[in-house]
Amino acid sequence: MNFMKKALLSLAVAAISTIAMSLPAAAMTITVSGMEYANPTIATIQWPAHQAVVQAGGFRVSDGNKSFLAWCVDILQLTNFGQAVSDYSVGSTASFGQSKVDALSRLATEALSLVVNSETSGAFQLAAWEVVNENSGSYNLTGGTFKVADGTSNGARTLAQTWLNNLPTVSTYSVGLYVSPTHQDLAVFEKTAQVPEPASLSLFSLGLLGFAASRRKSAKSENS
Repeated sequence: MNFMKKALLSLAVAAISTIAMSLPAAAMTITVSGMEYANPTIATIQWPAHQAVVQAGGFRVSDGNKSFLAWCVDILQLTNFGQAVSDYSVGSTASFGQSKVDALSRLATEALSLVVNSETSGAFQLAAWEVVNENSGSYNLTGGTFKVADGTSNGARTLAQTWLNNLPTVSTYSVGLYVSPTHQDLAVFEKTAQVPEPASLSLFSLGLLGFAASRRKSAKSENS
């Protein structure tokens, strides 16, 4: 391909990308049926210029095709249980910044499989709010930008801090986002395919080589 053709192709790709980025996101209908677990965690949370007493925990959500677990990332908006909201769209987690997206993914890796009741669900929600709203550089639920006051209804704050203190270095979850101009933005987590560690790959390769050598030796013995 000559230079002129390459240049025209690059311009065409750029134009298509610009048009795609300027198109409005397709609206979708989301229904939050309620909290995933009864008797959710009650917590008093504080962040700059705001304080609120909230129910902390995961939501059971439906998009009309499937039901899934979602988590609030927009504390200032309200969510009405049982109401179909038609102005949701798939959002970009880029607004969080890559370090927060990575931390949310690692939080899910650390703790999402442990969410089995109202306490653990509340703890996961508090930890997720801490990651999204904290700007001090460290995750501490009793200090910094975002805080959870004493008097949480169960041990959720202590558990959330334990998880935040032990975030793994590698994540096995991706983060998605549903956004609405009128209701709470919701984060969802999806398990990703696990890629074997380099050492595991090496052991696997050695195993294959050993198997191949064994097969060659066996074939030689049979032919001799």
